Amino acid sequence: MEKILFIIDSPGDLTKEEIAGKPIWVKSVLVSYDGAERLEHEIEVRQFWKDLVRLEDIPRTTMIVPDEWLRLYRKAKAEGYTHILVHTLSSTASGICNSAILAKKLFADEDGIPVEVVDSRSYAFIYGRNILKCAGMAEQGVPFAQIVQTLRDLTSRNRAILWVYTLKHLKKSGRISGMSAFVGETLGLRPLLLIKNGVIAPVDKVRGDKNILPRAAQLVKEHAVAPETQRIELLYADVPQEEIDRAINIIGDVVKPKEITLHHIGGVIAINCGPIAMAACFYGEPFTLED
Repeated sequence: MEKILFIIDSPGDLTKEEIAGKPIWVKSVLVSYDGAERLEHEIEVRQFWKDLVRLEDIPRTTMIVPDEWLRLYRKAKAEGYTHILVHTLSSTASGICNSAILAKKLFADEDGIPVEVVDSRSYAFIYGRNILKCAGMAEQGVPFAQIVQTLRDLTSRNRAILWVYTLKHLKKSGRISGMSAFVGETLGLRPLLLIKNGVIAPVDKVRGDKNILPRAAQLVKEHAVAPETQRIELLYADVPQEEIDRAINIIGDVVKPKEITLHHIGGVIAINCGPIAMAACFYGEPFTLED
């Protein structure tokens, strides 16, 4: 009988409550700021959003190295697991996935149990939610090979529309130039970005915060497949509650999804997009790595 373990890195933004009682382990990234190193899953995320505004320097993250993955694989085998499925932050953003793959090869040389590593080609809870679905399948007795195929399919259909309410953090992190940030803030321009296949690319921009949500909702509707059958995950960082409520109402009216649920944006992702941001994640047409 198969006993499957799921391992995800902390940028997948799964909470302790979400993994409680499930065969899911979270391997945490180290985050360095204020002269100290902290494991991401031990950081109080709401305080961290405020720290990002306060800090002059962008926090640094430390990649999970192969030896750390290898120790996890060995531990899983020792605890009686028969299969391991690893899901990581996009390889376009980090070497974490390649590190897990290298450890898999070393583990195979030790006659270890089967390990599959699936590159999420995505960020935050956009891929974290998929591991929760797969863990649920395992609880229902679905075979490992079928679960892996399902995860690959979900990964190929992952999409999100991301928006930020200020360009200041993108300037601080070097994502945009100082001049672009100055012009954008002066004109009140707000970019809307599509996350697909590991790439975060601008798809539109609007002028003024009040125009962000109507356009974001339209983009979700354009890129989603059968949105009325989907649950839209609305991700948020340090955004006022009234704006979150407004997002739920506008996306609900325009997209008409089956359900809208809320989830926070964690520390590692907020470092890159800034602490005043939101995203709507959903499923679109499948892509291949060549797309």
